[in-house]
Amino acid sequence: MEPIPSEPVLVTGATGYIASFLIKLLLEKGYKVKGTIRSLSNKSSYEFLYDMVPEKKDNLEFIEADLTDKASWEKATKGVQYVFHVASPVTAADAPKTEEFYIKPAIEGTLNVLEASLANGVKKVVVTSTGATVSLEKGTRPFTEEDWQAENDSMSFYGKSKIRAEKAAWDFYEKNKGKIEMTVVNPCLTFGPILTTRGNTSSFIGHIMNGIWPGVFDTLLPVVDVRDVAEVHVQAMFREKANGQRYICAGESVTLGNIADWLNKAFRDKGIRVPDQKVTLEDFMKSESPLVKTMGFFFRHGIEFDHSKSEKDLEVKYLPAEKTIVDTGSDLLKFGIVKGNNN
Repeated sequence: MEPIPSEPVLVTGATGYIASFLIKLLLEKGYKVKGTIRSLSNKSSYEFLYDMVPEKKDNLEFIEADLTDKASWEKATKGVQYVFHVASPVTAADAPKTEEFYIKPAIEGTLNVLEASLANGVKKVVVTSTGATVSLEKGTRPFTEEDWQAENDSMSFYGKSKIRAEKAAWDFYEKNKGKIEMTVVNPCLTFGPILTTRGNTSSFIGHIMNGIWPGVFDTLLPVVDVRDVAEVHVQAMFREKANGQRYICAGESVTLGNIADWLNKAFRDKGIRVPDQKVTLEDFMKSESPLVKTMGFFFRHGIEFDHSKSEKDLEVKYLPAEKTIVDTGSDLLKFGIVKGNNN
C-alpha cells in the first residue's frame, strides 16, 4: 500500500450507495476526499455524507460534475492523483426507452473521466463496473474475471450500456499503457447497512421483508456487502499488483430460502414474516406485482462467481452473507423503510 497522499482522492457519483461507503472508508483511513455531485445547490442530497465520519468532515469537499459534460471532468480531476470512478448515468422514469439514450452517456461518461484523468496527470483510476458484465446467465462452473457476458437481443439497455462502457475503458487503457494505470472492480448484488433513505439495491431486502413475494424458488444470488465493496476499491487502488486487473467483487452465493430464513430468524420479534414456502419460478412470475416480476427476472438464472482473485491479490476476506442480510434489515427498520411492530 502506498503512503496516504496529501492531496485529495476523487470519488465520482459521491451520493451513490457504493460511493458513499467508499468515501466513509477513505475518511476513516485518513484520506482527503473530493466527491462529485450533479448539483451543489441540492444540499439535502449530500449533507448526510458529512455525518458519516463527523471528526473528519473537514477532509471532505464536493465539486459539480456531469458525466456527459467533458469540461466538468477536466476541472474535477485537477490536483488529484487517484480517481475512483463509481458514478453511473441516472435516467428518469419517463426517459425514452431507446438504446442510444442509455448506452451513449455510459460510454461517454467513462471516457470523459478517463481522458480528463490522463490529461491532468492522474496516476490511476479505479473503475466500478458490475458483475453483470461478467455473466447474467447460469453456468456449469463459477465465473471468473476471464468471462464476459455476450450481448443479446433480450438484454436490457442498461445491461448493454455497462458491458460497452467497461469495454470502452479497457480499450482506452490498452491505448494508453504506461501513461496511466487502471483497475476495474465488478461488484455483484450489493447489500448491507444504509446511510440514508435514498433508494439503493438494499431496497430489494426491504421489499422482501414487507412480504411481497409469493415464496422462494431455486436459484443462487451472488451477494456482497457494501463495506467489502468499499474495501476492495481501496485495496485495488493502492496495490501495485492490481494495476491492469479486473476483480469480481462477490461474497457467498445464497438461495432465496437462505435470505428468508435469516430475515425471519432475526426479525420475527419485530413482526416480520417473509414467505418461505417453495414455489416455482413460473408461479413466482404469475404475481400481479410488477416489482415481484422484476425480482423474478433478475433472480431467475442462479449465478456463482469465483472471488478468489480478489481475496488473494487484495487480501480481503468477505463478510458472511447472513451478517450482510441481517445488517441490511436492521437499518431498513431503523430508517423506517420497513415498518416492524415497534415502529
